[in-house]
Amino acid sequence: MNGPHVEQRQSFWTEYQPGFRFTGTKVGTPAFYDAVERHRYALEPHINEVVRFAGWAGRDVLEAGCGIATDGLQFARAGARYTGVDLSTTAIDLARRRFALTGVKGSFVHDSITALPFADASFDLVYSNGVIHHVEHTERAVSEFHRVLRPGGVALVMVYHRDSFNYRFTIMALRRGLAGLLLLPGGPRGLARLTGERAEVLDGHRRLLFQHGLDYLRDRQLFLSHNTDGPGNPLSKAYTRDEARRLFATFADVQTAVRYLNLRIYPGGERFARAALARRLERRWGWHLYVSARRHR
Repeated sequence: MNGPHVEQRQSFWTEYQPGFRFTGTKVGTPAFYDAVERHRYALEPHINEVVRFAGWAGRDVLEAGCGIATDGLQFARAGARYTGVDLSTTAIDLARRRFALTGVKGSFVHDSITALPFADASFDLVYSNGVIHHVEHTERAVSEFHRVLRPGGVALVMVYHRDSFNYRFTIMALRRGLAGLLLLPGGPRGLARLTGERAEVLDGHRRLLFQHGLDYLRDRQLFLSHNTDGPGNPLSKAYTRDEARRLFATFADVQTAVRYLNLRIYPGGERFARAALARRLERRWGWHLYVSARRHR
């Protein structure tokens, strides 16, 4: 699997599936899935632009780290032969239920993306959005993507962008600067009002400060991991464009694109992110770094 982080990752991502954060509707109901889908593409409208779901009709698509398969459903609706793989049984169960409710065909496998249970040259596209930067041995996942792709097949992968506004300023400057306020009486409540962050998330960061002391702020890797997808996340990484290209060095025609400023903790941030100026800025300073890499023919 993936070494000592694997049990932590399974536990964290089972309890903290991204879709769970954005709606209070009952998990697994049609209303839940609809709310998750609406939120995802309202927050990240660039996904349709970058992925171009309709372009994969009639092709074999593997989503590595499918979660509850919100994107996977778009591939399947567009006519792709879709397979999703994920380490979380909760995610796989919810993804299967989503497809069943919709009446769309797809297959799902509970397994690791660093040891894919598929034959060589099985897929035309391997798609992975926001997953491989949480894996200890990321290079093994990329190697597996290369192996299961057919000659000329494409890996389309999103990782966190180190040269982004979110990494350089929001996480490594602003969040670290504000974290000390969590230790003050009333600090969590005040930060919740200021940033809109949920109280339980801020309480999690407060516990980490008590647990690690100043090392929580000094250790950049530790702080990054707990300040991307929430306190308790065992591992997150961020890459520059050059680092991402080197990660996919065994592929041909490696291209990168950057999107999504991630301004949600700023007052009016999500509204500004939809403005034309923000759409231009995100192509340089965005948090989501997309890598498109083609396997040699």
